[in-house]
Amino acid sequence: MAEAEDSDLVNEFDLVSEELVELLEAGLPKGISHRDKGSPEGWDSKQLVAHMAELCEFWRHDLEEGLRRPRSAILGRSNHDDQRTQRIIALASLQTFDLIDRLILEIGKTAGFLSALTPADLAMTVTHLTDGQITVSDMISSHLIAHLGDHLGQLRDLEQLPPAK
Repeated sequence: MAEAEDSDLVNEFDLVSEELVELLEAGLPKGISHRDKGSPEGWDSKQLVAHMAELCEFWRHDLEEGLRRPRSAILGRSNHDDQRTQRIIALASLQTFDLIDRLILEIGKTAGFLSALTPADLAMTVTHLTDGQITVSDMISSHLIAHLGDHLGQLRDLEQLPPAK
Protein backbone atom coordinates (compact mmCIF):
# COMPACT_ATOMS: atom_id res chain seq x y z
CA MET A 1 0.00 0.00 0.00
CA ALA A 2 1.32 3.45 -0.85
CA GLU A 3 1.41 6.13 1.80
CA ALA A 4 -1.54 8.49 2.09
CA GLU A 5 -0.15 12.03 2.35
CA ASP A 6 -1.36 14.26 5.23
CA SER A 7 -4.45 12.20 5.92
CA ASP A 8 -6.88 13.93 8.26
CA LEU A 9 -7.66 10.56 9.81
CA VAL A 10 -4.01 9.87 10.57
CA ASN A 11 -3.74 13.33 12.16
CA GLU A 12 -6.89 12.74 14.24
CA PHE A 13 -5.55 9.37 15.38
CA ASP A 14 -2.20 10.95 16.25
CA LEU A 15 -3.88 13.69 18.32
CA VAL A 16 -5.93 11.21 20.36
CA SER A 17 -2.89 8.95 20.76
CA GLU A 18 -0.58 11.75 21.87
CA GLU A 19 -3.08 12.96 24.45
CA LEU A 20 -3.54 9.41 25.71
CA VAL A 21 0.21 8.81 26.04
CA GLU A 22 0.64 12.18 27.83
CA LEU A 23 -2.09 11.28 30.31
CA LEU A 24 -0.56 7.86 30.98
CA GLU A 25 2.95 9.24 31.55
CA ALA A 26 1.81 10.02 35.10
CA GLY A 27 0.57 6.44 35.57
CA LEU A 28 -2.97 5.15 35.74
CA PRO A 29 -5.71 7.20 37.39
CA LYS A 30 -7.76 5.66 40.22
CA GLY A 31 -11.47 4.93 40.34
CA ILE A 32 -14.13 3.25 38.24
CA SER A 33 -15.27 4.69 34.91
CA HIS A 34 -18.80 5.82 34.22
CA ARG A 35 -20.78 3.11 32.50
CA ASP A 36 -21.04 3.33 28.74
CA LYS A 37 -21.66 1.02 25.81
CA GLY A 38 -17.96 0.09 25.63
CA SER A 39 -17.60 -0.74 29.31
CA PRO A 40 -21.09 -1.62 30.57
CA GLU A 41 -19.90 -2.85 33.94
CA GLY A 42 -17.77 0.22 34.68
CA TRP A 43 -14.04 -0.40 34.34
CA ASP A 44 -10.99 0.76 36.26
CA SER A 45 -8.16 2.45 34.38
CA LYS A 46 -6.21 -0.79 33.85
CA GLN A 47 -9.23 -2.38 32.18
CA LEU A 48 -9.75 0.73 30.02
CA VAL A 49 -6.10 0.77 28.91
CA ALA A 50 -6.15 -3.00 28.33
CA HIS A 51 -9.26 -2.58 26.19
CA MET A 52 -7.65 0.21 24.16
CA ALA A 53 -4.53 -1.91 23.51
CA GLU A 54 -6.68 -4.89 22.61
CA LEU A 55 -8.92 -2.70 20.45
CA CYS A 56 -6.03 -1.30 18.40
CA GLU A 57 -4.68 -4.80 17.74
CA PHE A 58 -8.07 -6.35 16.94
CA TRP A 59 -9.22 -3.41 14.85
CA ARG A 60 -6.02 -3.38 12.76
CA HIS A 61 -6.19 -7.11 12.01
CA ASP A 62 -9.94 -6.91 11.37
CA LEU A 63 -9.54 -4.11 8.84
CA GLU A 64 -6.61 -5.88 7.16
CA GLU A 65 -8.97 -8.83 6.62
CA GLY A 66 -11.68 -6.50 5.32
CA LEU A 67 -9.29 -4.94 2.82
CA ARG A 68 -8.22 -8.42 1.62
CA ARG A 69 -11.80 -9.68 1.33
CA PRO A 70 -14.05 -6.61 1.05
CA ARG A 71 -17.02 -8.48 -0.39
CA SER A 72 -17.06 -11.40 2.04
CA ALA A 73 -15.56 -10.30 5.38
CA ILE A 74 -17.86 -9.00 8.10
CA LEU A 75 -15.93 -6.67 10.39
CA GLY A 76 -16.46 -5.84 14.03
CA ARG A 77 -17.66 -7.91 16.97
CA SER A 78 -19.99 -7.89 19.91
CA ASN A 79 -19.01 -6.35 23.25
CA HIS A 80 -19.81 -9.78 24.68
CA ASP A 81 -17.27 -11.65 22.54
CA ASP A 82 -15.45 -14.14 24.80
CA GLN A 83 -12.09 -13.69 23.04
CA ARG A 84 -12.34 -9.91 23.54
CA THR A 85 -13.13 -10.35 27.22
CA GLN A 86 -10.32 -12.86 27.80
CA ARG A 87 -7.80 -10.65 25.98
CA ILE A 88 -8.76 -7.62 28.09
CA ILE A 89 -8.45 -9.67 31.30
CA ALA A 90 -5.01 -10.95 30.25
CA LEU A 91 -3.73 -7.49 29.35
CA ALA A 92 -5.17 -5.92 32.52
CA SER A 93 -3.19 -8.44 34.57
CA LEU A 94 0.11 -7.00 33.28
CA GLN A 95 2.16 -4.71 35.47
CA THR A 96 1.09 -1.08 34.95
CA PHE A 97 4.21 -0.01 33.05
CA ASP A 98 4.09 -3.11 30.84
CA LEU A 99 0.43 -2.42 30.06
CA ILE A 100 1.14 1.21 29.16
CA ASP A 101 4.09 0.09 26.99
CA ARG A 102 1.80 -2.41 25.27
CA LEU A 103 -0.75 0.29 24.48
CA ILE A 104 1.98 2.56 23.13
CA LEU A 105 3.26 -0.30 20.94
CA GLU A 106 -0.25 -1.00 19.58
CA ILE A 107 -0.81 2.72 18.94
CA GLY A 108 2.45 2.84 16.96
CA LYS A 109 1.54 -0.21 14.88
CA THR A 110 -1.92 1.21 14.21
CA ALA A 111 -0.50 4.61 13.22
CA GLY A 112 1.83 2.89 10.76
CA PHE A 113 -1.05 0.88 9.33
CA LEU A 114 -3.21 3.98 8.92
CA SER A 115 -0.46 5.98 7.23
CA ALA A 116 0.03 3.18 4.68
CA LEU A 117 -3.61 3.23 3.54
CA THR A 118 -4.13 4.57 0.04
CA PRO A 119 -6.99 6.87 -1.00
CA ALA A 120 -8.54 3.82 -2.71
CA ASP A 121 -8.30 1.86 0.55
CA LEU A 122 -9.98 4.69 2.46
CA ALA A 123 -12.81 4.89 -0.08
CA MET A 124 -13.41 1.12 -0.13
CA THR A 125 -16.73 -0.08 1.26
CA VAL A 126 -16.67 -2.93 3.77
CA THR A 127 -19.38 -4.66 5.79
CA HIS A 128 -19.49 -3.96 9.52
CA LEU A 129 -21.41 -6.11 12.00
CA THR A 130 -23.50 -3.22 13.36
CA ASP A 131 -23.18 -0.52 10.68
CA GLY A 132 -23.65 -2.61 7.57
CA GLN A 133 -21.97 -1.08 4.52
CA ILE A 134 -19.41 1.52 5.60
CA THR A 135 -16.36 3.08 3.99
CA VAL A 136 -12.98 2.31 5.49
CA SER A 137 -12.61 6.03 6.20
CA ASP A 138 -15.88 6.12 8.16
CA MET A 139 -14.93 2.93 9.99
CA ILE A 140 -11.63 4.48 11.06
CA SER A 141 -13.40 7.60 12.25
CA SER A 142 -16.21 5.94 14.20
CA HIS A 143 -14.81 2.56 15.28
CA LEU A 144 -11.22 3.53 16.06
CA ILE A 145 -10.68 7.23 16.60
CA ALA A 146 -14.01 8.07 18.24
CA HIS A 147 -13.91 4.88 20.33
CA LEU A 148 -10.40 5.63 21.63
CA GLY A 149 -11.47 9.24 22.22
CA ASP A 150 -14.43 8.07 24.33
CA HIS A 151 -12.15 5.95 26.50
CA LEU A 152 -9.62 8.78 26.74
CA GLY A 153 -12.49 10.90 28.09
CA GLN A 154 -13.25 8.22 30.66
CA LEU A 155 -9.61 8.23 31.78
CA ARG A 156 -9.66 12.04 32.00
CA ASP A 157 -12.77 11.79 34.20
CA LEU A 158 -10.95 9.35 36.47
CA GLU A 159 -8.14 11.88 36.82
CA GLN A 160 -10.67 14.20 38.46
CA LEU A 161 -11.72 11.63 41.07
CA PRO A 162 -10.08 11.55 44.48
CA PRO A 163 -7.52 8.72 44.79
CA ALA A 164 -8.89 5.36 45.92
CA LYS A 165 -8.25 4.55 49.58
